[in-house]
Amino acid sequence: MKSNKSGFTIVEMLVVVAIIAILAGAITMGVNGMFYKSRVGRAKSMRAMLQSGLETFYARTGEWPSPIKDIAENNKDGKDVVELSATKADQCFYEIVKISVGPNAKPVLDPSGLFVSQNIDEHGCTDIHRAWDKALKLKIVSAGSHKCNGKCKRGIDFSEASKKNSKNRIMLKNMNFGYQGPNHGRFCRFRLYYYPKSDTVKVDLQPATQYYTTTKYRNGFTDD
Repeated sequence: MKSNKSGFTIVEMLVVVAIIAILAGAITMGVNGMFYKSRVGRAKSMRAMLQSGLETFYARTGEWPSPIKDIAENNKDGKDVVELSATKADQCFYEIVKISVGPNAKPVLDPSGLFVSQNIDEHGCTDIHRAWDKALKLKIVSAGSHKCNGKCKRGIDFSEASKKNSKNRIMLKNMNFGYQGPNHGRFCRFRLYYYPKSDTVKVDLQPATQYYTTTKYRNGFTDD
């Protein structure tokens, strides 16, 4: 007597495939969300570290790092706020890290948790790539902003970059200081502002990144 062999019908197989696809998508979104939150958290932590380092440097030496000092002494236009160029911001960060390391160190911060790279152009990478036109429309960036060319670099931890025998070693004077873009993980520069009237400074993330963390468009862009 022949026995009936049961198996999956085409419809049942399609249902199984659809369920697997949905589960895979949910897992991917969850993992991406974890990466995003982790990168934002670390970026904010490094920002606070550099902010504190600059203020401690000022408290101990009685003056700001040289680029800020020059602005304070030559603010002929009487500006309320001055954004330092990326090169000058790096010089400021270099000075507070330099005083914190070496045999005669007078630490103002622990640089081991910083994120660095080298040979980054003046603008560096932004946290927006393919959705530039949409970002302009939403006024997250201005028409004069620098659009990333898609060839952005990835940084490394300061501790790895400063090891003598590391193949990824970067000389301190050549370091660019930044953080991982929350969406794409590439190296992004910090912004540094000086306020002449109050003689204070502010380290900040890129405007686009700040926008993501405070509005409904937090994950609203497609990045490489």
